[in-house]
Amino acid sequence: MSESQVGRADLYDDYVPAFLDFIRHHRGRRTTHQVENGLDKFFRWLADSQVSDLQSLTAKQIRNFMPSLEGYRPATIAAHASTLRTFLSYLHFKGILKIDLSGAVDRPRLYRWSEPPHVLDAETVEHLLKSVDRSTPRGKRDFAILLLAARYGLRASDIRCLRFENIRWREDRIVLTQSKTQRQLELPLRAEVASAIIDYLRNGRPACEAREIFVRHIEPVQAFCQRNNLSFTIKRAIKAGRVDISTHRGLQLLRHSIATQMLASGVALDTISDVLGHGSVEVTRRYTQVDLAGLLSVALSESEVRA
Repeated sequence: MSESQVGRADLYDDYVPAFLDFIRHHRGRRTTHQVENGLDKFFRWLADSQVSDLQSLTAKQIRNFMPSLEGYRPATIAAHASTLRTFLSYLHFKGILKIDLSGAVDRPRLYRWSEPPHVLDAETVEHLLKSVDRSTPRGKRDFAILLLAARYGLRASDIRCLRFENIRWREDRIVLTQSKTQRQLELPLRAEVASAIIDYLRNGRPACEAREIFVRHIEPVQAFCQRNNLSFTIKRAIKAGRVDISTHRGLQLLRHSIATQMLASGVALDTISDVLGHGSVEVTRRYTQVDLAGLLSVALSESEVRA
C-alpha cells in the first residue's frame, strides 16, 4: 500500500463510518453506495495532495478538488458534488470544521432530461439475450439477471439483492423492497423468468450460504458487494452478440428499453411508473422523448393545423 493510500485510509476511517451511520439514519440506506463512492474519490485526492488534517481544510483546497472529476459525466460530477457538500456541512455541524465549507463546492448545472435515454429496440434486446452462453453456470446466471432487467426493468441493485424469499413460487409473484426508493414492488412471475431462475439454481449456482439468488462464481463464493452494478452481464452479451453500441451504461440500458417499449405499446405512464418503481410519474415522462413513433401517430397534419 502506497503512502497516499495509507493516508487516505487513516482519514477515511476516522470520519466516514460515522458519517455513513448518520446518512443511513437520516436518509435511508439507498444513498450509502453513492456517498461511499464520492467520498472515496475525495479522500484519495486528499491523500495525493498530502492533506492529513481535515480541521485545516480550506475553501481553496475544496475548489481545487472539483477539476479532478472532469473525466466523469456531468450527472456523476453533480452527485459527487452533492455528497461532498453534505459531508462538509456534517463536519461543520459536528464542530470538526469551524467554517462551513460546503459553499466552496462548485456543483455543475444540470438540465433535466436535456437528452433522451439510450434505448435498444425489441429485436436487439432479444438478440442480446440469445447471445448469452447458457451452457455454463456463469451463463445461466447472466441470462437470468439480464432477463429480470429486460422484462421488468429492475434496477441492478434490486437484482443483486434479490433473495429466495422474494420469489413467491406458489403465487407466481416477485415481491421485493426497492433499494433506491424503499417502496415495495410486486410483479407477476413470468414463466420464462421463472424457468431461467430455476435453471440457474439447479444447474449453475455454486453452493453458498448467502440468501441472495445471484452470487459470485469465483472465490470467495458469496453475494455481490454493494458496489457491483452487474454491468459485466450486459458487457459480455454485447461482446458475444457483436452489437455496436457506443454507450450502454450497464443494466440501465435494458431498463430504459423496456420502459420505451411499454410506452410505444400504449401502456399508461402511471402503470409504467409503478412497474419501474419510480417515485413520480414525472420521472417516467422522460421516456416520451424516445417514443417518436408514438408522438408522430398523434401529431396533427399541416391541413388540420390550418383548418
